[in-house]
Amino acid sequence: MRPDFRVVDLAQDLTNKTNRNVAHLAIDCPFHQRLDALSKVLSCYGGTGRIIVFTSTKADANSLLLSNSITHDVEAMHGDIA
Repeated sequence: MRPDFRVVDLAQDLTNKTNRNVAHLAIDCPFHQRLDALSKVLSCYGGTGRIIVFTSTKADANSLLLSNSITHDVEAMHGDIA
């Protein structure tokens, strides 16, 4: 993020904010190294908990599912509902 970033609290005074035990990570890496970086992050922070990885496209989600570098159990969820 840029040094002049601004925090916006969209939930404001709601009681259903994100659980304090949930960690959000944003890591900037070159596009061609994303699977390697993700596998390292999952190995380091994944533990035995559950992880949600958001992708931009259905193809990106499927590439994570088929990747040999991701050793965790992976399930792709996308909007192919007819």
